[in-house]
Amino acid sequence: MTERERLVIQLRFGLINGPEKTHKEIAKILGISKSYVSRIEKSATKKLINEMGDSNT
Repeated sequence: MTERERLVIQLRFGLINGPEKTHKEIAKILGISKSYVSRIEKSATKKLINEMGDSNT
């Protein structure tokens, strides 16, 4: 997972500094579009799921 993907996941799910952030809030923080935040989140989530699946085998 890239640093940007990690940051988006951390912000999205409140793993850094408290409450969960919306795509709009994350987009503003990172200076990117909401749709790009969504794509990054989707990619990171797929990678996490794949990692979890690999660790169970």
